[in-house]
This record gives sequence, structure tokens and C-alpha cells, in this order.
Amino acid sequence: MNNFALYTSTAQFSHLEKARTAIDGAYKSKKDSFNYKNNLIRSLVYSSLAFADSTRKLKYVKDPIEETKFSFRRLKSPKLNDENKPELDFINNQLAKAYLVRANKASASEKYADAYSAYLSVDSLDKTNYLVKHNLAILSERLGSSNRAIYYYEQLIADKKRSLPAYYLALSNLYDFKNSNRSLEVLREGRRLFPGNKDLLFKEINIYVENGSYNEVERIVADALQLDSDNVSLNYLAGFSYEAMGKKEKAIEYYQKVITLEPNNYEGNYALGLFYLNSYIRPNNKQESSLSLAKKYLTIAGEINPNSVNVLKSLAVLYNNTGDMVELERVNEKLKQFILTN
Repeated sequence: MNNFALYTSTAQFSHLEKARTAIDGAYKSKKDSFNYKNNLIRSLVYSSLAFADSTRKLKYVKDPIEETKFSFRRLKSPKLNDENKPELDFINNQLAKAYLVRANKASASEKYADAYSAYLSVDSLDKTNYLVKHNLAILSERLGSSNRAIYYYEQLIADKKRSLPAYYLALSNLYDFKNSNRSLEVLREGRRLFPGNKDLLFKEINIYVENGSYNEVERIVADALQLDSDNVSLNYLAGFSYEAMGKKEKAIEYYQKVITLEPNNYEGNYALGLFYLNSYIRPNNKQESSLSLAKKYLTIAGEINPNSVNVLKSLAVLYNNTGDMVELERVNEKLKQFILTN
């Protein structure tokens, strides 16, 4: 214990080596191996070696971690354990640090199963280590265990002071195929905590779009545009949502914004062309302005993506309604060739 005390006060490894030699000498017989004090000192020394000698430059019969665990398991007296609580805490702390070194090395070598096992040992010894839970969540995903990943991400988001937007997004993604309601709940929780995060916001919008909940999209899209008013995809999504809700003027406004930001945007030009075409072919609405605009935007969309079946079909409808048989035949021929060759 004198050598061990010198090591803890000076951090000189030589004192730890001497402490090891001394305790090995006092741990020879079966009786020695059941002595509480011997096991306590042996646990203190070998747990320190497990961390301080992480490269294992000394020779060992068994790894210091295993030696520590063997002696530590023999500390069975509740009364003595209570009296020596600081020493027991020290041993657990040293073991946790030793496992952490092992885990980091395995992770750096991409030995993910070994890394997971070592981080799990750290977590069992130190429940307060938040970064270890982060690593366990990531490794669980990499090892294909979505349930374990969910378990750790749920713990990570429970700590509101240290949680990150990425944890909410990852957890929502994991719930996508297991519990869609919980996936959306996680996004909403994350957005309340991180109202300015684009990834959480855009994913929530996409869920509403996929579900056809365009009223929800309208409610939330304003927040998204405040964060990124010149986002082409977001403006297109807003236009699409307003069109689905029958709010034509708002739909045109956002589609126009798309092609103002990006004149050669296929989706924006096609959406406007199709919008005006549908407007023209509607009963009692044969306005030449709608026809002209439909042709303009559909033609641009066709130039941007010459092999778009959707554009070709839309142009075929347009020419059929206007009676332009020459253009209709040309479009139909191209459509046939495209279908045959693809």
C-alpha cells in the first residue's frame, strides 16, 4: 500500500510496478486469495495497471482487467465494502477508463463488435458518461441492431441539456419502419428544443407531404421559409402543397419563385406547365392565356429533360386539345421511341 500510495501521489509508474510485485507476493496461497485486504489491494493495483499500462508493456499471466475483476468479485463483505467505498469507487473508475481505451482502439480499427462490447462495459461502470451512450447508439446502428440503437438514442434525447438535433433525427429515422407515430413525435420534440434546425423541420414537412397532410405543410412551411427563403426544393414543396389544397394563386407564387431562383429547374417549369394545362382543359375555361403559358413552361421543361415521359404526355394532351396534329404526331412518335428504347 505504501508503493501504491506513492504512485497515486507522484504518478510514477515504477511505484505501481513495485506495488504489483508486493501484492503478487502476498497472493500465493488459497487462503491469501480469500483475504479481503489482499483482494482490495490487488483490485486497486491491477485496475490502475489496466489503465496506466494500456499498451501492456509489462508481462502478465492474465490481463489486468481480468485480474481486477477476479479479485473484485471476492470483496463480498457488505460491512467492509461500505467502509472502503472510496477505494471501490476508485477501482470502478480505473476499470471504466481502461475499457474506454480498449473501446476507442477497437473503434479506430473498425472492429465495431469489439468496440461495442468495451463501451458496454464502460457504461455498466459509469452511467454518467454521456459520450459512451452516443457511441453505443452509433455502433448499434452500424452493427444492424435498430432496437439497441433506439434504446440508446431514447436515453440521449432524455437529457435535454446535452441532447443534439442529430439524435432526434437519427431516432426518428429508426422509428420510420417500426412506429411512424413515434417517428413524428420525436421530430416534434426535437423541433421544440431546436426550433431553428433545418433537418428536423424538413423531415417533418416531408412526412406531412407523404401522408397528404397539406394543411400541416401550410402551417409549418412558413417556418421553414424563414430559415431558408431561397431554398428551391422548399419553395417547390410549398407550391405543390398549396396546389393540392386548391390555393391556386399561392401555388403559382411559389412555383414562380422556384424558376426565378433557378430558371432551368425542371420541376418548377413542369409544375407550372401542368398547372396551366389543367386550367385550360377544365370545362368552360378555354382561356388562351392559360394555353400559351402551358405551352411555354412545358416546352422549357421538355428542353431541360428531353426524355421526360410526363412532359411528352402533357404536350400530347395540349396539342390534342388545340388540334395541332403535326405537333401531336411528332410528340407521339418521340413518346413511342422513348418507351421502346427504355
